[in-house]
Amino acid sequence: MRWLFFAAIGLLFTGCFDFGRVNPHFFPKEGKRLEVNCGKNFDLCEEKASYHCGFRGYKILSRKKTDSGYTASIQCNR
Repeated sequence: MRWLFFAAIGLLFTGCFDFGRVNPHFFPKEGKRLEVNCGKNFDLCEEKASYHCGFRGYKILSRKKTDSGYTASIQCNR
């Protein structure tokens, strides 16, 4: 009975590990990067960033102001 438990645990983690290394598909090394375009209000960029990144948060890498509005480059936390 005990071997059945260990076999189930082994099958659970077979897709997560790749020869002792963590599979980057399931556990990425860094968060995704996005370019967020918004209008004249920079607060809208922050709202869009929080929507795309979720509860983990984000970091603003750069922001550009043009005549048409703001563009922010963000990176989501992993």
